[in-house]
Amino acid sequence: MNTNDIRKAYLEFFRSKAHEIVTSDSLVPKDDPSLLFTGAGMNQFKEQFMGRNVTYRRATSSQKCLRTGDLENVGKTYSHHTFFEMLGNFSFGDYFKKEAIIWGWEFLTKTLKISPDKLWASVYKDDDEAYAIWRDVIKIPEARMVKMGEKDNFWPSEAPSKGPNGPCGPCSEIYYDWGVSAGCGKPDCTPACDCKRFTEVWNLVFTQFDRQSDSSLKPLPNKNIDTGMGLERIVAVMQGVRSNFEIDIFIPIIGEIEKAVARVQGPGSRVQKVRAIADHVRAVTFMISDGVMPSNEERGYVARKLIRRSLAHAADLGIKAPFLYKLVSIVVDVMRAEYPELAERRDDIAQVIKREEENFLIVLATQIPKVEEALLKVKSEKAQSKLPGLAFNFYDTYGMPYDMLEEMAEKFGLKIDRPAFEKLLDEQRAKSRANTKIKSEIFSDTFAKKVEALKITTEFLGYEKAHAEAKVVAVLEGGEVILDRTPFYGESGGQAGDWGSIETASGRMEVEDAKKIGNTIVHIGKMLKGSIKKDETAKVSIDENARARIMRNHTATHLLQAALRKVLGDHVHQTGSAVDQDRLRFDFTHMKKMEDREIARVEETVNEEIKKRIPVKKDIKDIEAAKKDGATALFGEKYDKKVRVVTISDFSKELCGGTHVDNTGEIEIFKITGESSIASGTRRIEAVTGDAAKSWIVLQEKSKKEKEAAETRKEEEKKASGARLKDELSRVDDIIKNARDVGAFKYLGASIENANMDILRALADRIKAKCPSIVVVLAAKADGKVSFVAAVTQDIIKDKALTANDLAKEMAKLLGGSGGGKPDFAQGGGKDPALLEPALSKLFEVVEGRLR
Repeated sequence: MNTNDIRKAYLEFFRSKAHEIVTSDSLVPKDDPSLLFTGAGMNQFKEQFMGRNVTYRRATSSQKCLRTGDLENVGKTYSHHTFFEMLGNFSFGDYFKKEAIIWGWEFLTKTLKISPDKLWASVYKDDDEAYAIWRDVIKIPEARMVKMGEKDNFWPSEAPSKGPNGPCGPCSEIYYDWGVSAGCGKPDCTPACDCKRFTEVWNLVFTQFDRQSDSSLKPLPNKNIDTGMGLERIVAVMQGVRSNFEIDIFIPIIGEIEKAVARVQGPGSRVQKVRAIADHVRAVTFMISDGVMPSNEERGYVARKLIRRSLAHAADLGIKAPFLYKLVSIVVDVMRAEYPELAERRDDIAQVIKREEENFLIVLATQIPKVEEALLKVKSEKAQSKLPGLAFNFYDTYGMPYDMLEEMAEKFGLKIDRPAFEKLLDEQRAKSRANTKIKSEIFSDTFAKKVEALKITTEFLGYEKAHAEAKVVAVLEGGEVILDRTPFYGESGGQAGDWGSIETASGRMEVEDAKKIGNTIVHIGKMLKGSIKKDETAKVSIDENARARIMRNHTATHLLQAALRKVLGDHVHQTGSAVDQDRLRFDFTHMKKMEDREIARVEETVNEEIKKRIPVKKDIKDIEAAKKDGATALFGEKYDKKVRVVTISDFSKELCGGTHVDNTGEIEIFKITGESSIASGTRRIEAVTGDAAKSWIVLQEKSKKEKEAAETRKEEEKKASGARLKDELSRVDDIIKNARDVGAFKYLGASIENANMDILRALADRIKAKCPSIVVVLAAKADGKVSFVAAVTQDIIKDKALTANDLAKEMAKLLGGSGGGKPDFAQGGGKDPALLEPALSKLFEVVEGRLR
């Protein structure tokens, strides 16, 4: 059986057990601040596990997952990956241990026809119930059963003693036995042994407790099942290969890498590095497809890190040019059966990776010599203790992979202290976590969690109504109000929450924001009168003017995306957006800066659709039907079976739950105010509509006129200055007549009326040209200050060791200012014009003393 066959067999098996087949969620979890990436099949079912939004009691899925905790082991072991698929079956308060174990056994032994003699089971040491099911129902010999502690057989690991608080439970794992010859050979070898005899293929988690703050385990009212089986692992078992990298979906990728290595290195290759490249390019392909663009922050940093690690491995194998992007088409070909969206974005993904490769190769070309120089210095100074900090600097600042730095150090006979390096890395991670919105808790104790715990569903009336009567169902500690129904749109999908008011018999609240948390809409604001109490009847009104501005901007983003695809090409896909009353922001995939003509054409296209006054239709449709009709979906977004489709004639059709105008003419006018890069392969457009656009245009016109006026003034001043300079230069001979003889040399100190620094410099240069041996000090008063220049001919500098720099500093001292420069020319200024004449006189005395 190939990978696709096994995935399909698993899903169909659990469909036959009344499970709903649920499509894989994005690698980027939606509305879950606890996760950087989707790392398990259960992540998308968090709501159901907590007893909310349960529309089915049984579910099964093949979930795209990404983990980087064991990155250093990828390629070195049989089964470590960054990207992998997790097969899972789930029960939300329905069946429990017995069914989970029986069905797991049935699938492996009956559907996949794995010999029962090859399977072992582990259970948590205190879980007598699970142990009894394996022994008495499945009738697996106790010799092939093992009890383990909370580190290995509890989820989360070690939760009873170390936390976190929240849902948890024991687990039972199913292992495949490769035989005595595959492991340590000891007669008492079991899955508890670290040898490679056993492969853990399936983990059955029995979520039955709620851990309390006092470490006690309180039974959950509804017990859940959460299982996970690594698809690549079970495929390896079925295909009879020890390593996941030898299964059918990896063979073409690894084969292509080995061909490239053979071209530059000859026969043979370094297996670990080839496998790591294969893993990483698969992960990055899926990450970019789900909207994660390489960058220096959070998820984007992980994508960039994987690309750079792969390039470092490739360089070590002799590949010195961009190479990874060529593997994208192979990854797409082997994965497209289950993930057809990859084919739609294949070229975009390849271009993003190629750009990253090119940029990193430039980094390597500039940084490797610096690393080598730094290592040589460490070695010569015998400063081994500096190595961790040096390595961390190049790792953190320039993105150089640790493996590469380690190998370079070894070439100099040096060894990086890995624990010290890891300590620096942990400190950096701690700083990042403090500044990031990504939280580490599994179920974080946040405002959102408190709201979710209320299990309140707010009926949204805002598509049809701006005013309504509602019941107050909760008032939170901070004064936030939750209603049973509301016309307020809660911030979600990039659209800002509504403004307005809530009034009851006992109080009036000005609503300044509304947020959607799960199925609850929370109203946030300040009390204008009294207080609002639970169970009161409330009159609720949104600010219709504010809503209208938001709707204009939101519909404009739909027109914008369609226009971008029309002007730039079908590779354009939305990666993010933000819509509020004042402006709109739209992020999209595009590899280069938009040209001015392209921006103008996009803007013109949007305004053409606005002028047509096209009706904006909003319909509720089945998700599959909507997609077949050509509706655009946001990459990585999770949609319900029924979706809202916003259609603007044949120009734009998108899945969207936001609020929109009824006619494009209501937008009035659309104006792009900015276009920029926010990540590799991702651009951002900022724009305004309606009155905001008109005001922006007026301000731009005003700014343009002011700029033109300033340029005109500058030009006139330049002409006037030129005329003045010409006039002053014509008087040079008269000025020189005021020079005084000091021995064989001349000294000229003069105040030039209303001269600027340019005139003073030009005059000094002309005087020096006419007088071969002279000291010149020229000054001018303007705006309550003094400016001056000093110039000295080369013979005086040589014979008398007198420089313009000396004179400028002396003059500045006399004027209470500052000055300095080169030996032949210097300049400066002072704050008191009244000191100028005395300063010139005093300076003459100084010069006279030096020249005689």
